Amino acid sequence: MSTCGARGSRRIRLRDVPFRLASLKDLGVEPRSVDAILAWYSVIHLTPSEVPPVLGEFARCLAPGGRLRLGFFDGDTVEPFSHAVTNAYFWPVARMREQLELAGFQVVAVPTRTDPGARPHAAIVATRPAD
Repeated sequence: MSTCGARGSRRIRLRDVPFRLASLKDLGVEPRSVDAILAWYSVIHLTPSEVPPVLGEFARCLAPGGRLRLGFFDGDTVEPFSHAVTNAYFWPVARMREQLELAGFQVVAVPTRTDPGARPHAAIVATRPAD
């Protein structure tokens, strides 16, 4: 049984699933060797110029048919805002989708939500197409 925690506050237990913690800029794995990447609010602190190479790294690592789930804050424009530790960025869904498509992904779902008194959220699900 593998255990993965987010700062120790949440734990996910899955059998036979390896987890890896790595830099977004270099996941440290062979090309096309990963079945799924969960980048849940992982890219929100990257500057807009840092996002395309990170999405490219995700595409490099995912096997054909592999899935990416990317959570971020939805906004009308790409703009910074004050967040817990350092600035974070809002991204319009259309702009993030465009960045994913430029990196070679096929977007399959874009759920969004806005809770009262909270920032708008988006979560894009994308696949790396088969060759």
